[in-house]
Amino acid sequence: DPTLTTLAISDHVSGTEVVAWWMEAFRDLHRIIRVTGAVRAGTDGALFPTEFFAEESGTLVAFVPVREVPARLPARVAPYDVPASRLAVTTFDGPPLDLDRAYGALGRWVVQQASASEGPVRERYLPTGDEDDLLAHTTEVCWPVAS
Repeated sequence: DPTLTTLAISDHVSGTEVVAWWMEAFRDLHRIIRVTGAVRAGTDGALFPTEFFAEESGTLVAFVPVREVPARLPARVAPYDVPASRLAVTTFDGPPLDLDRAYGALGRWVVQQASASEGPVRERYLPTGDEDDLLAHTTEVCWPVAS
């Protein structure tokens, strides 16, 4: 994937808070897109560092790609460049509680290929309905791999 210019919210989040944080972050980001007139340049996504999975907490980044960053943003929202990276991708279309199955399958494949790379795991949320219905999406789990 190429580098993405995004509007983002990042916070230190524990595993028990992740769903509530995720919902609030994307509600805020969608509102900011509407209010500022920013033009989307891709689908919503989030970055999960490896320590989040190992320690059940870490700094997460929720983002919306935009063509350009608006001049004025609220304090919680910041411009963020999601770095370019080579990714192994699997698609998951099921309840969020079962998302760990997609992670497990993709993680096994990456380890078997001996191609894991440093960097956060990326999720992309492909809308299956109204983009403001945060639960109406298919999730792509994107694992960084060596080039």
